[in-house]
Amino acid sequence: MRKSLLFWLIYAGAWIMIAASHFSFFVTHLGHSFFESFKGAVFTTGPGAVFGIVIVMACKRLPWSQHRRGVFLLVHLLLLSLYVVLWGFVERERISAALTYLSIAGVVYAIQANERLRIEEARATQAENLRTRAELEALRSQLNPHFLFNTLHSLMALVRHNPPLAEDALEKLAMLLRHTLLAKKNADDVLFSEELDFIQNYLALEQIRLGDRLCFQELIAPDTLTCLLPPLTLQPLVENSVKHAISVRPEGGLLRLTAQRRNGRLVLEVYDDGPGAELEELDASTGSGLKITQQRLKTRFGDRASFKVITQPQSGFTVRMEIPAD
Repeated sequence: MRKSLLFWLIYAGAWIMIAASHFSFFVTHLGHSFFESFKGAVFTTGPGAVFGIVIVMACKRLPWSQHRRGVFLLVHLLLLSLYVVLWGFVERERISAALTYLSIAGVVYAIQANERLRIEEARATQAENLRTRAELEALRSQLNPHFLFNTLHSLMALVRHNPPLAEDALEKLAMLLRHTLLAKKNADDVLFSEELDFIQNYLALEQIRLGDRLCFQELIAPDTLTCLLPPLTLQPLVENSVKHAISVRPEGGLLRLTAQRRNGRLVLEVYDDGPGAELEELDASTGSGLKITQQRLKTRFGDRASFKVITQPQSGFTVRMEIPAD
């Protein structure tokens, strides 16, 4: 509605300016009176302006189409002929009439083309957003069962050997499931503070099973807590460290989570002092935690995210990721 009103205001303004130029010509060059000049300006421009409205409406009713080129050209040739005849009858300027017709039609079709382009861009953006959201949901749907099955496997061992401890663990598991399956079911991103709370609850659950063998350190810059990231970004990385670097060793090990803001980016590191691995072994590994996390960040942020694994045999294991610090 506003665009249509703006168009007609510009259309009227353009014709008023043309009429004003005619009025000025009649007054200054022909010496006509004010009334005669005003009447002459209206008489010479009014029919063209009124018939121009017909041109605009015809252009709107007959948009350009490859499948209707014959009809399109025929209609405009007829309208052009009528416009030239009308203008020639009033002002005897057939070339000006033809140029005016082409200008009006050209402006209308340029606006239509721009509007179609804008609509197509909006559709493409919406389609890309829907595709990205579908990919993220698909990856997240893989992650939730992965986390749940691994946790239940740990609880089964507790039930057999320490039922009271297993009961406490089940309560913590219920809190985690509420977080993963209910609280943020439709969220694309969560606060880093919420993700950190989840990690802390998850490690508390694992500490019931591992005791002092699990040593957890946090190096968290306060200004990172309000940053946003996809939910369950860190959990599979922390789980990998617990599974491959801590629980497999009688003496356990250290797990360290680092977060800081640097040059407008959130930099996260998950480190463990476990046995490490060859990078070639990771590429051939069937584990899904690292791959899912990397793919989620790539899908969510594209080239704005980075994901790097730093490891060597007997030298620990570090995953460093950087995402925009929104």
